[in-house]
Amino acid sequence: MADHGPIPAGSLPAGPAPAPVIPAGPVEDGARVTERRVNIRVFIYVIGLHIFAGFAMLLFYTAMHRG
Repeated sequence: MADHGPIPAGSLPAGPAPAPVIPAGPVEDGARVTERRVNIRVFIYVIGLHIFAGFAMLLFYTAMHRG
């Protein structure tokens, strides 16, 4: 174990402030990939909804013209 007491607060030496981090190149945060995935998902949902609506309309049409 150490034979000294705890360092009192405020007695730490003040050194130079750390340098700000500068990225080496362009930063890609994934926004484009996420936006593309969302657009594809919306497209699939819209097409699926239209197919479902068309099927429902076909069912109503056949029910009205039945025998």
